[in-house]
Amino acid sequence: MGFRVRQIELEDIAGFREALTRVAAERKYLLTVEPPSLENMEAYVRHNIEQNHAQYVAVIEEQIVGWADLIPHVRESVSHVARLGMGVLAEHRGQGIGNRLLERAMAHAWEQGLKRLELEVFADNEVALNLYRKHGYQVEGVKRFARYIDGAYQDIVIMGQYRV
Repeated sequence: MGFRVRQIELEDIAGFREALTRVAAERKYLLTVEPPSLENMEAYVRHNIEQNHAQYVAVIEEQIVGWADLIPHVRESVSHVARLGMGVLAEHRGQGIGNRLLERAMAHAWEQGLKRLELEVFADNEVALNLYRKHGYQVEGVKRFARYIDGAYQDIVIMGQYRV
């Protein structure tokens, strides 16, 4: 079954929140385990659309099955930097969706004139680490024992790339 990747639209808010909720519920891939309120999600998406930030969704038969966004920091001194957030629903992983989402979001971010893209990923998420390396991210550091959930610690790998 084919998927398409496009910029997020206001009509996608509920579907985006549902996808985020499902990935967060796995308690393995995202720092957040509870989704933001619908009101906060709407404000976030609306702002990103108005500012033409790189926020993309993957869609199969009108269902959002993944997302990727590179949103610039709000502080003036780091407004040239964007942080990656992304996820793909479990049943749709391994089909190239994350790869395509990342390609589109990164191209958009560079076209906007951003100079640095960064992310944090759990050290035990080898699939994501390999995807990020494939797209030019380099390891810049590791935060040891940075997350504690369900009785276990996880290290967080800090990755980045830049065009200065």
